Amino acid sequence: MVSLVSVSTVDEAIELYNMGDIPGAIVALEQMISQGSLSFDEELRAWDRLGSSYYAMGNNSAAEEAYSELLHLDVYYDLSPRANPRLQAVLDNVRNSIMASAMVRSEPAGAFVTLDGQLMGVTPIMLDGLLGGDEYEVDVYQVGFVTEYYTLEAQPGFSHILQFDLDILPDQSAVAVAEASFQTDVVSPSESASGGTQSQPPAETSETAEETAFSMLQPSDQTPTSSSGQQIPADTGTGSTPPQSTADLIAMLSGGGGIDMTALNSSGALTSGTETNIGLAGSTGGRSGLVSSGVAAQAEAMGRDIMVFSDISSMNSPSVTGSENYSSRTAEEIAELVAEKRGIVMYVYNKHLRTDPLLMGRIDVAMIIHPSGRVSDVEIVSSNMYNQAFELELISSIEQWRFGSVDSSEGPLPIQLPFSFSP
Repeated sequence: MVSLVSVSTVDEAIELYNMGDIPGAIVALEQMISQGSLSFDEELRAWDRLGSSYYAMGNNSAAEEAYSELLHLDVYYDLSPRANPRLQAVLDNVRNSIMASAMVRSEPAGAFVTLDGQLMGVTPIMLDGLLGGDEYEVDVYQVGFVTEYYTLEAQPGFSHILQFDLDILPDQSAVAVAEASFQTDVVSPSESASGGTQSQPPAETSETAEETAFSMLQPSDQTPTSSSGQQIPADTGTGSTPPQSTADLIAMLSGGGGIDMTALNSSGALTSGTETNIGLAGSTGGRSGLVSSGVAAQAEAMGRDIMVFSDISSMNSPSVTGSENYSSRTAEEIAELVAEKRGIVMYVYNKHLRTDPLLMGRIDVAMIIHPSGRVSDVEIVSSNMYNQAFELELISSIEQWRFGSVDSSEGPLPIQLPFSFSP
């Protein structure tokens, strides 16, 4: 058995736990945490194992305190899909008691939402991982509408609902005039002589007219309210020209939010309610950039292959290439968690499908799974979806996934997952 004197790493403390010396593991983990010298991922793993150690000793209150500290470090932290269900229940109870969520809606829908400056997606959107008692700034942006802000004080155990009724910018009527004037001049050659019905202009031509009209818009001083009746200060503007297109708005909002705009921009042009089927393999084509992706560069620096899934529609036998010798995470376990997240991915897809009925295709996503189970460096390495807004929100959603902890000696695991979508 490893002696307590020799325990200097989280892995060694976990080994004490595995060998049955749970009190020794608790003492070692508490000492390492109190010293404050652990890396972020090591501290996550330490609190995780400390919680399970306390639970094994029958000290449920101490286990809950450990999981509370864990969630304060990483609000999205979760256990492995194959973890002890009783431990998962303890963690879920703690999460429900100290965390909050907020459903953000807007009229019109499809407005971009930032949380403390980080671009999350478009309305309607559920913001999870809010710590009870903390304040968060929720900002809502829509091209042609007044920007709205709301400071939310998250209440533990609550699911807040924020309804934003967006006010049109003062000179938005100019857009309607421009569109009406433009459409009047575009008629079908066969109908112009007889005074028939006017035809609709092509989508790309209409967008050009909108961009011209938007150059005349300025923000207003409107002050709408949230669903709770509290005032939401409106953007009074700085005199600068507001974004003239959704692409401009995405570029503005993602400037400091850690979004890989290079990867998103290479996916194609932006596009402006049915039930769908989503697969996790399928269509081919689109751009391909794995060889130059950030994840690929990190994998090369680590001297490891990327675990590439070509088919994860079947959890029993997912098709995988790449070495798995350096990780205890199996392809089946990863596929199992992805299957659990299928509903969230479908929700994001269906939402964007309502405004882009032709949205379909395949996206290959690469990421790094750290020993703590945390996901980082999520990037799109190939896509033929041609919808930056959808790709951005998909990345934001995947960044919240957690795979459970393993030994730190295994190192980070680079993986690539395929997602295929069709209406």
